[in-house]
Amino acid sequence: MPKTAFVTGGTGFIGINLIELLVEEGWDVTALHRATSDLTYLERFPVHLAEGSVTDRASLERAIPDGVDVVFHVAGDTNFWSKRNALQNAINIDGTRNMVEVSAAKGVSTFIHTSSISAWGRVTGEVTEDTPQEGGRSWINYERTKYLAEREALKGVSLGLKVVVLSPADTLGPYDAGTWGRVFFLLRDGALPAISAGGVSATHVHDIVRAHLSAVDKGRNGENYLLAGESCDFVDFVGDAARISGAKAPRTVPAWALKIYARISVMIAAITGKEPDATPELAEQRTTTDVIYRSDKAIRELGYRIQPRAVGIRDNYEWLVKERLLD
Repeated sequence: MPKTAFVTGGTGFIGINLIELLVEEGWDVTALHRATSDLTYLERFPVHLAEGSVTDRASLERAIPDGVDVVFHVAGDTNFWSKRNALQNAINIDGTRNMVEVSAAKGVSTFIHTSSISAWGRVTGEVTEDTPQEGGRSWINYERTKYLAEREALKGVSLGLKVVVLSPADTLGPYDAGTWGRVFFLLRDGALPAISAGGVSATHVHDIVRAHLSAVDKGRNGENYLLAGESCDFVDFVGDAARISGAKAPRTVPAWALKIYARISVMIAAITGKEPDATPELAEQRTTTDVIYRSDKAIRELGYRIQPRAVGIRDNYEWLVKERLLD
């Protein structure tokens, strides 16, 4: 009998890559999706579709099969605009609580929770799993909610679940058109005239999803694993993307200039109602330069590997070209 998996966030970037790997490995997969989700990529794979939302507990009780082997809770709201904080709270915090409690009631064996390095918040220096997390006190709501979501996930241990928390860094690769992949669209359209220095921990999505599968058997109950990547500067990252795509690299400006632009963008958004090009929260994250994330524990215990950033950048670009999204 194949192993069974229930995946949230299956229409998203990491989720669709995880589902692709699970199918390749012979798993029987059920994928949660909202009524409004774009199923274009998900429908390419032989999975069971279950309509529902992590914010709707009743829908989860209908969607999650009894006795499923593993729940991969990948869904999350990555918003950096304070206007949408309430929805982010509902998805990241309340949604995780719903998933844990329903999974335990359904007799799920293992719960793999996809968190983020953002749960550490405004830390500096070298960061490992032993570094105290500051996300709970962060003024950036995404960081705060990822920290609190981990607390909800780990409550599953007392409910009889094996819970493993995985914390990816800046993830890139195929199926990404909306996060780091957006850089290629901005470069193509000349809509990224300037950038600022900032730290990037460039992580290939294939390495991330392989770590998810490894965590099922090798991950220790109640443990968190940092899944970081190659450390580089955002200027170099965008320069690589420009060279790979044949675009002109933008000029570099001081961090303060980006932060001022972000505040102006938010003021304009308050008038127009349209999402701002940048926000103070995003500018703060993107201009952080004094932190390095370590993955020694994941390498040692999960067999985690780190591919060069250029591989992920090129794989992302080639996927966008293949899907004709850059035409």
